[in-house]
Amino acid sequence: MRQQMVLGDFIFGLSRGFAYSSLARNSDGGWLDLAIIASKPQSRQNGQKLEKLTFGGTAMYAVGMQRLDELRALQNQRVPLPLVDGIGRNWGLWRINSVAEKQSGVIDDGTAMVIGWTLVLEEFTNA
Repeated sequence: MRQQMVLGDFIFGLSRGFAYSSLARNSDGGWLDLAIIASKPQSRQNGQKLEKLTFGGTAMYAVGMQRLDELRALQNQRVPLPLVDGIGRNWGLWRINSVAEKQSGVIDDGTAMVIGWTLVLEEFTNA
């Protein structure tokens, strides 16, 4: 089965009806500017911050709602999860910072026809 990414035991991909269409990766270099009177600021190394990943996508119907419930269940476990991409690269351990959704086209039984979602992960280190 083809997949985009696996977080713990949660699979992102078209085969599960829950694929992401955007991925933003934010890496900080750890630099800080120290203000100096009557001069340019000095650059100081303050230590690298944790990386962040932001996934975004669109899910459809009750399947999308169910997948978001699965992500929230993983979030509620409050444990770091391994992240592995579709080509087998291990990205290490990540924590779920937030799961957001916006439902539209909601029909009379409460099922959303379209769900825009965003998942924010942050690198987990315990050094």
